[in-house]
Amino acid sequence: MPSQRRMRVFGLLIVLVVVITLYMTTAQQQTRNSAFYLKTQEALSQKQYQEATRQRDSDDVSSRLKAAEDAAKDAAEKKNQKFFESVEGSGAQIAVGGRKILKDGDQTGPVQGVATVGGRPRDKFANKEPESEEDHEVEVELNAILKRSPIIIFSKSYCPHSKKAKHILLEKYNLVPEPYVVELDEHPLGPKLQDTLKERTGRRTVPNILVLGKSIGGGDQIEELDTTDKLLDTLKGMAGSRLVQAERRKVQTEMRRRRRAA
Repeated sequence: MPSQRRMRVFGLLIVLVVVITLYMTTAQQQTRNSAFYLKTQEALSQKQYQEATRQRDSDDVSSRLKAAEDAAKDAAEKKNQKFFESVEGSGAQIAVGGRKILKDGDQTGPVQGVATVGGRPRDKFANKEPESEEDHEVEVELNAILKRSPIIIFSKSYCPHSKKAKHILLEKYNLVPEPYVVELDEHPLGPKLQDTLKERTGRRTVPNILVLGKSIGGGDQIEELDTTDKLLDTLKGMAGSRLVQAERRKVQTEMRRRRRAA
């Protein structure tokens, strides 16, 4: 049979447990009823509600966007279908992806364009040899010569046809600016200049008279224009405002008048 001391200790333990339990229960109840606890719970509930609302709105927007996108695709497909049906009904040809589609759906070769006709503009120079230093020098010199005067006479000092052309342009006419003469047989780049003139004007022989870079012929052509009184009109028409003055010299006019009178 247990002693009285043990019974007392056991009883005290029971009382202590009951007191602690009552204290914990009361403290918990007080905490739940406190203003801080209530505000914290309210804030958490509000946050959860806002997140749920945003998620619902986001889902609604995504659904609407997807629905609008699907509707746009359907409309585009219907429009394209109507277009192809109208084209097929009319028997016209249409081009799709660079190919012609006929009424029966057959495809022909690519439609002609930059990519199928000659390629890019620079493709025609793809096999051309790089420009040498001498070629560049000739190009620069020719451009410099063409700036000297609107009328350029490419000549050779010993050529009789060149002398005839120079006599007509320099002595029979008063041209301002005066035609600039280049004696190819005396110019250090003469042969190369003559070759370049052949490429640009199609004329290699001298004289070669250029007006604003365009050839009007040689000695025979100049003589014919002079005798038919068409030289001034030709020069003025081609040179325009670059030719400040162009007239037949008075001495030549008088001699010409006398020859006609005789």
